[in-house]
This record gives sequence, C-alpha cells and structure tokens, in this order.
Amino acid sequence: METIEQLRRTIDGLMVQECYLFANTVGRSNHLSRSDAALDPTYYLRHRIETVRRIWETARTDALALSAMISEDYDAARLWADYVQEEMSHDRLYLRDLARHGINREMVAASPPFVSTRLLIAWLEQEISQLGSLPAVAYSVFVEWNSKRASPLAAQRAAVAFGEDHVKGARAHMAIDERDRHDDMMLEIAEAVIEAHGYSLDLLSRLLRDVGILFRAYFTELDDFAKAADRTPEASVGALGPAFH
Repeated sequence: METIEQLRRTIDGLMVQECYLFANTVGRSNHLSRSDAALDPTYYLRHRIETVRRIWETARTDALALSAMISEDYDAARLWADYVQEEMSHDRLYLRDLARHGINREMVAASPPFVSTRLLIAWLEQEISQLGSLPAVAYSVFVEWNSKRASPLAAQRAAVAFGEDHVKGARAHMAIDERDRHDDMMLEIAEAVIEAHGYSLDLLSRLLRDVGILFRAYFTELDDFAKAADRTPEASVGALGPAFH
C-alpha cells in the first residue's frame, strides 16, 4: 500500500486536473472566488442554500458509509464517525449566515435540491452499495481538498459584498476544518479503507473524477438558475426557489 504522502501526491495531481477542467468547462467558474464582476446575490445565496441541502442529504449517505466502514476498519470508522457528527452540524453555520439575508431554516427546507444534487446522492447510494464506504470518503476528499483552497476566497468575496457579519458561519466552518485537519483526516481514512479492501488508487481516482463531473453539473445548473432569475426581475421575490414565494 502507498504511504500517506504518495496518496497525497496522487490526489493533488488529480485534483489540479479537476480544477483545470472546472475552469475551462463551467460558466462563471471563478464567480465565488476571483471574478472581476460584482458578486451576483442570487448566485451566492442559492449556492449557500444548496450547501445546506447537500449537508442534509449527504448525512444519510455518510451514515451508510459508516455502517460499511465499521466492518472494513474499525479505527477508521471511529474517525469517520467523529467527522460525520461534526459535518452534520455545519448546516447551522451556513444557516446563521443565511439568516443575515432574511433566509430562515424553513425557507431552505422548502427549496428542493437541484437535479445535480439529487444525482450526486443517487450516485453515492449506488456506489456505496457496491464498493463499501470508499465512494463517500472520495466525496469528502474532494470537498475538503477544494474547501481548503477555495473557501477563504469565497468568504472574503462575500464579506466585501455583504459585510463581515454575513460570513461569520463560513469563517467558523473554515476554522473547524483547519483545527481538525479534515483534509489530512480524509487521507488517513482513505488509506485505511483502500488497504482493507485491497482496492487500487485507480479506483479512488475514478471516484474522484466522478465527483468532479457531478460538481461541474451542479455549478453549471447554479449558473443557469441565477442567470434565468436575473433575466426575470418580475420573479425576483421567488428567485431563490419555492421558499421565497
């Protein structure tokens, strides 16, 4: 089995490729981080709503992964359980920021997930049923890798647009990830699960690429949604979804 450092190098190389794909195939790919254009409130707020919905939806698939991981590697499952418990509470951090925009939990709950989010959950359920916990771990590897690099940029951009009071939850989320070294934790868990099954790094790479496809679909859907809402000012009250009717 490869060492953690070898695993890290493999993942870093693949994720850099994914970043290039994202930048070259998704409309407004840098809108949350480095865009010269003003931050689109519809784009940003719908993204934050979907982030909460994705936390709620993946809590179930994370639990399925935990059930599988207990028999794969108990020590890894212990780490995963701690991680999942913490992730389940991160919705409160983003809901705190959304509340500053007048969006409450009931409004978020009334906004159906995007098609791309539903596809992500369906993919996770199917892959976990066939492979065990590794697909859920791959998803978290992907998310934590990107969060470490992109979240500070997105939080700063939103702070400039709306004020620091509107990103306290996002900044608290970043602090937790840094304090608990979630990116390193995911590498440790991935190594244990791969070794338990005798899986190859090629399988992990395939799963990471699949997650990349699903996230590119999500950000494309988000961009289309925001542009459609912006083209229909008379529907602005309901622009962020059924929750705002």
